[in-house]
Amino acid sequence: MDQIPSADQEELSGFADEMKRYIDEMKWTGEDWSGEKVAMNVSVVVTGGGNGYYTAKFLVGSQRKVEGSGNLTPMMKVLDEYWEFRYSRNQPFQHDPTSYDYLSGPIDFYAYVALGLELDSRTLYGGNAMYERASELAQRAQLRSDSKGWTTQAVTGSYSRVGFIRELTNARFAPLRAYIFNYHKNGLDLLASNRAAGIDSINNHLTSLVFAIDKLVESSTIVRVLNDTKYREYAELFAGSHDAMVWRKLMFIDPIHQAIYEEAKNK
Repeated sequence: MDQIPSADQEELSGFADEMKRYIDEMKWTGEDWSGEKVAMNVSVVVTGGGNGYYTAKFLVGSQRKVEGSGNLTPMMKVLDEYWEFRYSRNQPFQHDPTSYDYLSGPIDFYAYVALGLELDSRTLYGGNAMYERASELAQRAQLRSDSKGWTTQAVTGSYSRVGFIRELTNARFAPLRAYIFNYHKNGLDLLASNRAAGIDSINNHLTSLVFAIDKLVESSTIVRVLNDTKYREYAELFAGSHDAMVWRKLMFIDPIHQAIYEEAKNK
């Protein structure tokens, strides 16, 4: 927080604690959550501002428990460059389901998406209701002309919240959501009981992902987030494999991390 005056650094001293309390205590589904606890982490870097008004970027991630083990698998890792809000010392985050709040809005959005991804990974298209909530929030945010980070005109190749949720709620991208389900439920969750079967299943579903990506006419935010989230896990799962095809598939799906896959292939 070196970019802001020391007085404002003091004002923000309780920010992280208030945000964590909000994330942990909020009933995001409107009722008690009966599934596995979803681990969501948010790391904020305040980039500017002062006198109670701040700009920030933040890294948001979520994790899911792998069945039959104590392991966690990353579900989402997004670096979001745009967050502008007003804040005073020890100010609590407030949730309003009918309007957009500059402070809590981005957190609400990613909480809904994190829950949607968790549900998608356990039941085919199970995240629909959570994605709809995130989509409604995005629509409310876009009605505010001064709400940053909700533009529909993202630079090609850059991340967009609106682009992300539009894909998650668009039937054209349903095969990508089906992959999320199959990779986790019919792949990772098998590893503890039958590792060979789990690896074979993941390999087969990577083929389905290749076909799904090949049919897209434009780059996909879902694919980008998946790749940024899963590339190290992919590399670890197949490290040392002599199956040339699996490496071709991974490098087609995720060319940005080709060097990581090359290194894993040669282990």
